Amino acid sequence: MNIEQFLQGKEIIITDGSMGTYLEILGYSGITPEFANIDAPGIVASVHDGYMEAGASVILTNTFGANEKRLSRKKLAEQMESINMAGVEIALAAREKYKGVLVAGDIGPTGELLAPYGNLEINEAEDVFSWQASLLEEAGVDFILLETFQDIVEMNVAYDIIREKTGLFVLPSFALSQGGENRTLMGQRIEDLLKWSEKTGILGINCGLKSGEMKRVVSRIKKLSDIPLWVKPNGGIPEITGGKIVYPESAEEFADNCAEMAWEGVKFIGGCCGTTPHYIKVLKKVLDEKN
Repeated sequence: MNIEQFLQGKEIIITDGSMGTYLEILGYSGITPEFANIDAPGIVASVHDGYMEAGASVILTNTFGANEKRLSRKKLAEQMESINMAGVEIALAAREKYKGVLVAGDIGPTGELLAPYGNLEINEAEDVFSWQASLLEEAGVDFILLETFQDIVEMNVAYDIIREKTGLFVLPSFALSQGGENRTLMGQRIEDLLKWSEKTGILGINCGLKSGEMKRVVSRIKKLSDIPLWVKPNGGIPEITGGKIVYPESAEEFADNCAEMAWEGVKFIGGCCGTTPHYIKVLKKVLDEKN
């Protein structure tokens, strides 16, 4: 089974939930979540195992922030290759006992603004994305997920160069702001994302929104397009309680909203920040009961 076969099939595909916030729950407190691939691989493996045991058919490598720019700011640039390769190795080993699970090579934005709004030139951004994607491809991921992007221009740079430099399917996923028109950080509207996604054939929306608001976004998209959707809402909007960041949405509320999105036509459904294997398990139960 590959990502194209998943897309062509009729079944709803459940994906995993958060990595970074769940690592914190499990007690990991390293310099960055991605470094857990090196200094706590057993914990990362347990995250993958938990999601697959809960019912996920797609898991993401722990490599979201493992690009040269982000790691340089944490003085980890020299370990970029080992962090990415280890992230894939851990995921591939974890999925061995779960038939049919796909491993997505997770790539986030550079963390910098492209010129003229920032100092990052397009050719430099291309090098950043192609290098990480090439490492993930070499290590054996099934496809590339570009997630939590907040600018169509940066997404376009990443999508095009990775398609050019690798033989992998690339799935683009944007983060939207709360309220109003739910625009990207750079002000692009849902209609703009749909127009750009005509060349990709699939559109992802993740992070930033709780499941109820994500459901409203999905309804808006479905009125405009029948493009296949990859959706991963947060487990609520984060709050500070007792000095800690918490995501207040219950697994039951999350699962009910995600199930409604799935029944409305979302192809891939899972969770982002604040979700755990329990959220995915409850989601699977709700979907199974409906079927």
